[in-house]
Amino acid sequence: MMTRGELTIFHVDAFTDTRFGGNPASVVLGADRLNEDLLFNIAREMNTRETVFVMHSQVASFRFRYLTPKSEIGFSGHPTIAAFHALLKEGMIEAVKDVTMVTLETKVGLLDIEIVKNESTGRHEIQITHRKPEFLETYDPKDYMEALGLSLADFHSPNPIQTVSTGTPHLILPLSTMRALDRIKPDWDRLKELQKESDYVSMSVFTRETRTPTSDAQVRHFAPGLGVYEDPVSGSAAASLGCYLIRYGLMEPSHPVTSIVIEQGYHVGRPGRIFVEVRGNQKNIDQVKVSGTGVIVFKGILSY
Repeated sequence: MMTRGELTIFHVDAFTDTRFGGNPASVVLGADRLNEDLLFNIAREMNTRETVFVMHSQVASFRFRYLTPKSEIGFSGHPTIAAFHALLKEGMIEAVKDVTMVTLETKVGLLDIEIVKNESTGRHEIQITHRKPEFLETYDPKDYMEALGLSLADFHSPNPIQTVSTGTPHLILPLSTMRALDRIKPDWDRLKELQKESDYVSMSVFTRETRTPTSDAQVRHFAPGLGVYEDPVSGSAAASLGCYLIRYGLMEPSHPVTSIVIEQGYHVGRPGRIFVEVRGNQKNIDQVKVSGTGVIVFKGILSY
């Protein structure tokens, strides 16, 4: 069969400094020439949790579209980290300064991106400024504890199970111990049913008990409705969690920003770390930023 063209594609592990850790994403450059059917066919073919398509923008430095094997979402953190590492590798961004500012067009709006170079390691950290948080619907703990194979004793009350959005709505669910986090046995059919009538796209279950002393929270992230049963490391959900921690007093805010380290991925053998900065206090959160590093695993040619 004759091919119509070729595109450059990268496979990048995000939110990690180590290959085969963190969260993998496929990055397709020059995707403007692809029609809708090809976008979805390529996302299914790559079969990574998310494929990000890099396009030209008339209002920003770049435009990204994010597709899972099943659907399109407005924004996701780890493929954003991955895409900027691919753009740096290809020389499509000139990052000679300590901090390089670019803008990104997504379906949830325009985002400011800072590319910060670590002089000692030579690595670049991608910092994403999210929208101000919205604290949305709350849900009955009993339903969700049962769906996760846990009891109400594992729920960290009196904090709510609540949807928090900084661009993408995620359900935030607090557990009391790391042991409870380890014991989760999801009823996927039940979780899909709960999501159908909800205002969120995925669920972050967390505890303040961590595996490393430098972390502030440990997370497991589930998105069965998107075809992603357990996500190794989720950047946009980390923004929601960081805001939740401050809003409900689970961390004492500091001035001018509260720095939060979130660990994730241990339960799927792909540990990673997400760095979150929250500016504000319990009553008013002005800004949230999420940052991380990435490692390119391979570069190839996609024929279509």
